[in-house]
Amino acid sequence: MEDHLQAELDVMTVANEVCYSLYHFIRLFQHTTGFSPKSYLQKRRLTEALHELQTTDKKIADIAYDFQFGSPESFTRAFRKQFNLSPSKVRNGASVFTLPLLQPLSADQIFGTAHSNASPPLEIELPELLLAGTSFFAAEDAYPNDLSNQWNQFMAEHHQLKTAGNEQHFIQLQYWSDIQDLGGMYFFIGAEIAQLAGLPPYFVVKQIPAGKYLRFTHRGLSNAVGYTYRYIYHQYLPDTDYRLNKPFNFERYGDQYLGPYNEQSESEIYIPVD
Repeated sequence: MEDHLQAELDVMTVANEVCYSLYHFIRLFQHTTGFSPKSYLQKRRLTEALHELQTTDKKIADIAYDFQFGSPESFTRAFRKQFNLSPSKVRNGASVFTLPLLQPLSADQIFGTAHSNASPPLEIELPELLLAGTSFFAAEDAYPNDLSNQWNQFMAEHHQLKTAGNEQHFIQLQYWSDIQDLGGMYFFIGAEIAQLAGLPPYFVVKQIPAGKYLRFTHRGLSNAVGYTYRYIYHQYLPDTDYRLNKPFNFERYGDQYLGPYNEQSESEIYIPVD
């Protein structure tokens, strides 16, 4: 993408180049960068356009077209939205010290797994799971770093559920769409249940399909789970023949989960594959 900031670029083409389906590419890209491919590309183009405004005497209109904006007007609108400043003010020497510039990703950002305690997974055949809980959408610029408020709200009501089995399993499900313009993904927080009968109407119901899954174990603090995901998607999976086949993954919390701030906690991450 960095080599095509001044060229027409289709996200589907990029996904094909890296051998992912569109929805998995978008999901993985968001997980790594915090942005959808479309949003990342625009923010990078605007950042580089700003540098050209500072360091060259090219016309603003030419810079707009070079960075694939359809008109100087659309470039100015996007520039103002990102930087709260017009291109002409930057050209005239306005300070950019505090502006939200987006620099290229470093190799450490993409592949950094040094803090992961993950180990290779188990391949399992998972039966269908029936879940009840609560669901919400999070925009890419508002991803929650901490879901404790949502979990606390659910835990205040979960006693009304008839859970499945003797060991209670709680689930955090992340699922996404291949529609880039949604600019985010969905979260579900809940528990495995035995049946729908008697379920209060304010609970959302989800079904995890039966099939082949890779089960990874995350050990340590909950807020470090991102390192385990990086290990999964950027280190483990690219070196295997597994193919991601569904637009979701989920985390499962059982008896080994001792709380989000306990270094000895263990939770499971399930990735559907074929």
